[in-house]
Amino acid sequence: MIRKHDNQYYIFSALILAVGDILALLLFTFFGTMEHQMDAGFTETFVITLPFALGWIIAGLFLGAFRSRAYATGGTATAAVVRTLILGIPLGLLLRWAMYGKEVSLVFALVTFAFSLLFLLLWRWAFTWLIKNI
Repeated sequence: MIRKHDNQYYIFSALILAVGDILALLLFTFFGTMEHQMDAGFTETFVITLPFALGWIIAGLFLGAFRSRAYATGGTATAAVVRTLILGIPLGLLLRWAMYGKEVSLVFALVTFAFSLLFLLLWRWAFTWLIKNI
């Protein structure tokens, strides 16, 4: 039986997790723009990140990436990130094309997947550790 405060705890945890995910994607975009010597402020970084954040959130809601079992252990956090990215990155690329008319290259898609994976895993592992130890 789930008590009301337990449900509120899981909703709060899911919101923190989603906000952290978006911040991780923004951080990836920020470092990417720095690496490419682009002069991108917060607005430009947000605009670049938006289709991928939307793709991630949609895929995450569909695949259960914000449920408590998605961060129960480091292994489940890893599996949730990989599963969600397999759907979320292509969705983000499609949204990027639809929103901005940006064509997709295989190299861009692979780099986006690899570095999104890195940033999201680091965040999800930290979140999992915090939930277990606080």
